[in-house]
Amino acid sequence: MTIAALRDYLPLADLGKIVVVCLVVAVVAPTAASVAIVGLDRREHATGSRVGSTALIVVGVAVMAALVAAGLYALTQK
Repeated sequence: MTIAALRDYLPLADLGKIVVVCLVVAVVAPTAASVAIVGLDRREHATGSRVGSTALIVVGVAVMAALVAAGLYALTQK
């Protein structure tokens, strides 16, 4: 009878990395979306310059694009 440890069946270090990345994305993606939404709301109700609201939109979209690019890069690497 062969007895092996759990780490022989599952790469625990890799699973830990996956969990950390999932938690980070679960916080960063909604935050970036809400920043972009706040920028859109400020832009709609702005009476003067819209530079600040446009900057919020750009930041939110850039963070989301960076997350997508990082995910695609991770998928293509071994």
